[in-house]
Amino acid sequence: MSDTVPFQEPPAPSARQLQRRHTLTLTAIVAVLTLAMLAFGWSVYARQRSTLWWGLSTQGEQLQLALNTSLDVARTHVAAMRQSTERNLRQPALADASLADRVERRNLAPLRDAPWDRLPQDLVKDVGAVHVDPSSGADYRRDLTGPLGALAQVTAAHAQHKGLLWSYFYDAQKQWRWVFPSQSRDEVLTATGKPDMGAALRVLWDAAGTTPLETAGPASNPQKELVWTAPHTEPLKKVSVVSVLAPVYSGNGYVGVVGTDLALSTLSDVLVQHPLQLGHAWVVDGQGRVLASSNPKAQDALPAGPYTADTGWLRFALRGTDWALLVQAPSALISRQALTQMLPFIGLGIVALLALAGSCLWLGQRFTQPALQLADYVQQTDGPNIKRAPPVPLLWKPWFDRVTRQALQRREQMLGVHQRTTQLEAQVAQQVAALHTATAEHEAQLNARSAELRGVYAQLSAALADLQATQSAHKKTGDTP
Repeated sequence: MSDTVPFQEPPAPSARQLQRRHTLTLTAIVAVLTLAMLAFGWSVYARQRSTLWWGLSTQGEQLQLALNTSLDVARTHVAAMRQSTERNLRQPALADASLADRVERRNLAPLRDAPWDRLPQDLVKDVGAVHVDPSSGADYRRDLTGPLGALAQVTAAHAQHKGLLWSYFYDAQKQWRWVFPSQSRDEVLTATGKPDMGAALRVLWDAAGTTPLETAGPASNPQKELVWTAPHTEPLKKVSVVSVLAPVYSGNGYVGVVGTDLALSTLSDVLVQHPLQLGHAWVVDGQGRVLASSNPKAQDALPAGPYTADTGWLRFALRGTDWALLVQAPSALISRQALTQMLPFIGLGIVALLALAGSCLWLGQRFTQPALQLADYVQQTDGPNIKRAPPVPLLWKPWFDRVTRQALQRREQMLGVHQRTTQLEAQVAQQVAALHTATAEHEAQLNARSAELRGVYAQLSAALADLQATQSAHKKTGDTP
């Protein structure tokens, strides 16, 4: 017995199964490529968002630098005023005491509460103004040499920086003040709405609730640092300002405060001059009050917090203050901008997918589909009925014609074989019938002969019986035959 197992060839897949597998394979390839493109697009989108966020952070740092520069102008200016004033008070020999005397000699008709009010206009423009509370009876000229020692520096600062509205010295005893540029007596009284200089000075000492002398004084500022006030409206020009103040000491004695008013429009100008590519920017103080905005028309429209990076905010501290620069770029805006910048990539990806789909369709129609149709047509021509060949490209028509011819030839051969087989079957049937007839006749003859033999046998049996009977009778009679 053989030890080998007969090999059974697995059945070949049908043409329809091949077409189905081809369709599924193409669908899987297109789906995989689409998913790969979507995954790559998502990674590009994420990198684009990170790039936009990093760019916004860089712009915020540039804005922070520009704002710090503007604030440094005011801080440096006030620090120089304090240094000059304290030096002149500490070393009177270094002060130009003759300046006040020369100014007084040029005074045409000094007033008690505004002694420089009637100076010549060209001189008023260069030295500022002095305002005195007439009820105090104090001699302002004793300490005037202190702030006047900074006059040259003050004049230069105001000439270079238009955002500085006023620079001033306030007497700690609230008896007098010096201010640059000059403010006339009538301007002060009209701006404060008071009938006399004493009442007007009380309004100026309060400074819209910012109280400069108390804010910078030893009780509130024992470290003797520069102090920024809350935003308020300056009474003469009706402009929103913040003030930077510095206390002035003579030895251990608090003698007053020097300061300057910085227009908030200066900060807004910085934000406008450095526009953000995305989002908006605000400058807020420590209490959350808006000082400036990159959109001046919506200065107070600061969205609610929290102002964290998770909610689309960047926060930058401004040097020397408790203020902050807030930059907001909503996630939707970042996403929209990232998608806008990805439009070329998206368009290219769609074109590539369409080109791939078009190529697959063209190749399928020109090569793959006709090949599968040919396999299907070959299977169809195996039967007795030969269908008409499907419409195919000219390149494939000879193959279908060849299959058709071979199928026709095969059918003719099969018909010939069938006819010959039918004839042979008829001949065999005739021979079998003749054989059956001969066999029947032979069986009839045999049956007749058998009957005759049985008749003879019967006769012989009767004769033998008679003979036996005769012999028996002779034996009984003793006769011999």
